[in-house]
Amino acid sequence: ACAQFIRYIDWVLTVPLMCVEFYLILKVAGAKKSLMWRLIFLSVVMLVTGYIGEAINPENAQIWGLISGIAYFVIVYDIWLGSAKKLALEAGGAVLNAHKALCWFVLVGWAIYPSLRAS
Repeated sequence: ACAQFIRYIDWVLTVPLMCVEFYLILKVAGAKKSLMWRLIFLSVVMLVTGYIGEAINPENAQIWGLISGIAYFVIVYDIWLGSAKKLALEAGGAVLNAHKALCWFVLVGWAIYPSLRAS
């Protein structure tokens, strides 16, 4: 239980920071702070509900996992197809490349990391 708690503390610090990175990359293309706060909010929902389902209320893990998963997929949609993607396309060049790299990290890295820690 202590290892779970420490892992989630790490995620609560690092995951929102990645959301700030999206904002900083896209700020040059006109990103508003509301994009950053939306991504941070969704990431906190994803992490808190994941923790509840894993450590506090495992009897209802499927429900908590569903809520956590929905928050994750909204983030993925936003950065790959939504407003963040539109800003990256408008900026082009290095901004688009940095955005794309961060998108892949979120899609692959966030998706496989929970399963890696289980081994």
